[in-house]
Amino acid sequence: ETHEYSQCTNTAGTTFLTHLGTLCIEDCKPDGGEYKCKTIDKDGRSQNMFCSPQENMDYWGRQCRADSMCGKYGEDYCWCRINIFSWGYCGLVKADKKLIDSGEGTHITSRHRNRRVPEVIDTVDDKGNHIKTTFTAEAAPDEIIDGKQWRNDAENLINSWENLHLVDQARSNLIKSGNLRIDMQGIIKRNNQRYYNLQIQVNVQRKKGESTTVAQIIIPDEIPERYVRRAFLESFNRRARVFIDVSRY
Repeated sequence: ETHEYSQCTNTAGTTFLTHLGTLCIEDCKPDGGEYKCKTIDKDGRSQNMFCSPQENMDYWGRQCRADSMCGKYGEDYCWCRINIFSWGYCGLVKADKKLIDSGEGTHITSRHRNRRVPEVIDTVDDKGNHIKTTFTAEAAPDEIIDGKQWRNDAENLINSWENLHLVDQARSNLIKSGNLRIDMQGIIKRNNQRYYNLQIQVNVQRKKGESTTVAQIIIPDEIPERYVRRAFLESFNRRARVFIDVSRY
């Protein structure tokens, strides 16, 4: 599978990548002396991984040597030398335009992330099975509320998702936690296919004119569980409606 990412912005137009080259979905922050950020792994789960707080620093905040800038150097991870005796993991840190112009890493920042138009987040090309899966986000800040106060609850709920919870008609409480639940809002037609309308809702009585939705995804049949979890996380973090579309070639 190959991926084509199209967004990753955090503090002041800065992009952070982990030492493995995945997108930081939050700023790179200190965590027990190390710098880490939340990222989405290949299984669609949220993980904490090493990152660098500034360009050409390692995950401890130490400056890389001038002749050893952060890079892979033949490894599967990014690293740099600190001095002749030590080295450290590091992650790329770039201003958005620099990342676009340089094409570094596997992530390319969208120039139009603030427009309320559908935006392709990621395309996964399974060449062996001739299947292309596209993740698209449609900003919906009026319908999807800021759920950061329930972030840990949401991540635990999403990580527990399994496709056996899917049903063919609208139903509440497919799975639930103390504060949140996943509802199936019904089947919709899209691209002449059946799609499930899944939402994460806050477990409170909704007041007239107010939303209790913190994530919404629209997915077709037979989507791998890791893609469903990935879509939920993207929707939660972006306050956007996320679609998964599959094409065969």
